Amino acid sequence: MIRKPISADSHITEPPNTYVDYIDPTFRDRAPRIQELEGVGDAFVIEGMATPVPLGLLAAAGKDPKDITTGGVAFKDLWRSGWDPKYRLADQDRDGVAAELIYPTVGMLLCNHPDFDFKKACFEAYNRWLAEYCSEAPHRLHGLA
Repeated sequence: MIRKPISADSHITEPPNTYVDYIDPTFRDRAPRIQELEGVGDAFVIEGMATPVPLGLLAAAGKDPKDITTGGVAFKDLWRSGWDPKYRLADQDRDGVAAELIYPTVGMLLCNHPDFDFKKACFEAYNRWLAEYCSEAPHRLHGLA
């Protein structure tokens, strides 16, 4: 019997609606959101954090290092399996991977947010979104809250 490996360090690319649609309504107007920034491209802008999070640096899986940039990257151009589970499963099949343990990307940076209540609301929004993402194939997509 041939056994396939399990990736124990995979990351997600949170789509634009992750925080806006899944956050407690009390925080919706402050939710992290993607904005197109001049010279940067699409980036998550997070109230209370000084630096936006450029998507070009976050969604670099499968890219040649010379093609990784902080400028001019649009969400629509990112590798779709970073946020669409059907594409993720196809990539797993192509790569011969049985399953993945999936970590946040923007969510990891939110750990540094100074407002505990806002941070908790963001984490809960991410967890709701991730549960939905992983429900596509719970035996192959294992999200880490």
